[in-house]
Amino acid sequence: MRKEFATNVRKGDIIVAGDNFGCGSSREHAPLALKGAGVKCVIAKSFARIFFRNSVNIGLPMLECKEVDKINDGDLLEADFTSGKILNLTKNETYSTAPLPEFLQEIVRKGGLIEYTRALIAKP
Repeated sequence: MRKEFATNVRKGDIIVAGDNFGCGSSREHAPLALKGAGVKCVIAKSFARIFFRNSVNIGLPMLECKEVDKINDGDLLEADFTSGKILNLTKNETYSTAPLPEFLQEIVRKGGLIEYTRALIAKP
């Protein structure tokens, strides 16, 4: 936990976390706060299932990566949500993750479940 997080987070930042990230946040407010703060995505060893789904539903990408311990605070990262590859530009390392299933990727690309559903309904 970082007390200074709210004052230091910048648009496009990526959160790197450990096991069961989001545990205890059963409502969409937690991922909404992260998205509202400008967080680009969260990479963690694992996620609390309801937090994970709430994040997808509001269009905040999540990647599970067992190699997060190799990432240091301040490392510059790029995440490819389609392939599941995470590039650590600071260390010139690549970490593999299982990408989200295609239908969940589409929900995230549309900005969340509401926009995804609007697009489905609008199709002729």
